[in-house]
Amino acid sequence: IWLEDTYKNKALLGKDTLKDMPSIIEKYRNYCRSKGNSKRTLMNKVTAISSFYSWCVRRNKIKFHPFTDKLDKLKFTDKIRKSYFLNAEQILTVRLVMKFQNKKYDIQDQILWELFLDSACRISAIQNLKIEQLRLDGGFFEEVREKEGYIVNVFFFDKCKELLQEWINTRIEKGIDSEWLFITKYGNEYRKMSQGAIRQRVKKMGLILDISDLYPHTLRKTSINLINNLGGLGLASSYANHVSSTVTSKHYIQKASPVEIRNSLILQRKKLGIF
Repeated sequence: IWLEDTYKNKALLGKDTLKDMPSIIEKYRNYCRSKGNSKRTLMNKVTAISSFYSWCVRRNKIKFHPFTDKLDKLKFTDKIRKSYFLNAEQILTVRLVMKFQNKKYDIQDQILWELFLDSACRISAIQNLKIEQLRLDGGFFEEVREKEGYIVNVFFFDKCKELLQEWINTRIEKGIDSEWLFITKYGNEYRKMSQGAIRQRVKKMGLILDISDLYPHTLRKTSINLINNLGGLGLASSYANHVSSTVTSKHYIQKASPVEIRNSLILQRKKLGIF
């Protein structure tokens, strides 16, 4: 889409495109930076494009890779994100503070908080939610595109339902006409809220808990971990839309502390009568 909007009628395998690809990719990276993409995201996007051209070379569709080793390397100085699993008290604290500080945290902040924790969805799915997908009485958004092309339902519960109804009423009162659920106003125009803006909102919520680096993915991990504790790994993996429970177990479930593990072992040994 960016290539078409920027250059018009440039074919991916056209001679001029292949010749200019190093500068095209640099411009594309600059565009992605302006949209708030991290260095890691930039690398993933460029790697995907590079893989496509490597495939074309192997299939003799083109004679050479158009930009490999011709781009400035991205240096990763970003700190590794710390992993958090929020507890029920922290979740309720943020909810309560935002309710009573509604000038600092608006209705969209409150919906984002509830929806990330209710649905366990990725930021891309949340960002792309449309009003027409909302089934308020049913408690879900239908046919939402998730990672790897999965089409899923995005569930929410009572508190989020109340906030969504309030947000719809506010939009009607203000005459806001936009297909997107989460929006930002640019001049006189309402546009879909960017992922960068969503991350900044979640980061602001984290300050309530004295967590300066809270990210949407933390809320996703928290939600999946809580579901695992209540309903088991199978339900958590299904809710997370993972291809296997191995991914869920490895990356989304809070590991037991040494004390918890030892106490569990003591209980099992007592049952066997060897303690």
